[in-house]
Amino acid sequence: MPYSAYKSYLLLFFLTTLLLVLGCSEDDPIPEKTIPRIHLSTFLTSGTEELQMDVVNDGGAPNITNLNDELGLDFLIFGRRDVNENSVGFYFWQQQLSRAYYKDLNTGLTFSVNDVCGFSSETDTPKGIRDVSGNENFVVLPYTRQGDGMALEFALRIFDREASECRDVFLPLVTPSEVENYSLEGNILGIYYLDQASGNPLLSLVDLSAGEVLETLNLKPDFQAATFKGTELWIFNRDNSFVVFNTSTGNFVRSGNAPGIPTQGPGLFDSQFSGNQLSVDFIYQQPSLFFSQPAVYDFDAAALIKGAEPFLPLLQEQIERATGDRVLFGNYGVDLASGTIAISYIRGDGSAEGGITLTNFDLDWFELLELPFLPEEIVIREIQ
Repeated sequence: MPYSAYKSYLLLFFLTTLLLVLGCSEDDPIPEKTIPRIHLSTFLTSGTEELQMDVVNDGGAPNITNLNDELGLDFLIFGRRDVNENSVGFYFWQQQLSRAYYKDLNTGLTFSVNDVCGFSSETDTPKGIRDVSGNENFVVLPYTRQGDGMALEFALRIFDREASECRDVFLPLVTPSEVENYSLEGNILGIYYLDQASGNPLLSLVDLSAGEVLETLNLKPDFQAATFKGTELWIFNRDNSFVVFNTSTGNFVRSGNAPGIPTQGPGLFDSQFSGNQLSVDFIYQQPSLFFSQPAVYDFDAAALIKGAEPFLPLLQEQIERATGDRVLFGNYGVDLASGTIAISYIRGDGSAEGGITLTNFDLDWFELLELPFLPEEIVIREIQ
């Protein structure tokens, strides 16, 4: 081949290759991440109304339910709203008056009771309700009564919904003023309190079905927090050690160390597990625009595997670049199995507009859902 022809061949080859590369770049862009279809239930108080907003990221309007009307909420001075992935419950109390309302989010079935177990009509001794909680099987009233010598005694009034029966459990070792908090899981109620004489932490486990104390655990002086994972009670100490107590067998079934786990609690706290992973709150060093973000602790790896570094500033920057809005973040919900995060947001321009940001721990996609009300609690119900 003559040299001039060879040069022409090389030039033609180069131009053809360049056009192919450019053509591929234009015709085959990097595929965008597929955003899953996500179903959410959110809850908030709007003035005197309790609202439920069910949201799907399909472009449709949220379905808003006025829970005051649906459940017939009748408020007392003290109250609580308990939300999880399957239910929402409202519990109110004042002196000896009590009210409980429960909604199954899967079936839509509701339950309510006014004056649990006729407690307000009992006049044998002065009594006062300290709290009310419940689930699909029970309503529980921790209360105090005046015993001999005018001393206050601590007890539980248990309403068994299935059996329509009431029972009392008295805890003579519990001093009402030393009770820190409670946690209900299935038919087990955990009560965290301090020994009056020594000040050491104690945790009593009450079988609500049988109406009896199963076990009282003497915790380490540096006890920090505890949470239920089904029938297991995970107990964490400030030195990063932990033990696991099986409430069914009455035995400790695991112990270990969790270096670097963020501080939870103090006392009993609600949690979300997936296998040997626990959803935790990563607290930002203050002062900061952000208070906390979700993170994932893996007990097999003995480390934070997601959310170990602050990512909310980066998410804020991504949203600002895409929309021009510098949003501020609030409460969040997490689906631990998929790593999906739903965070409430409000626009940073001082307006009252906002909604939910959907993303994942890798921040490789995000979606903004503008809503008519700012959610206070968010539950990720389903991911498709």
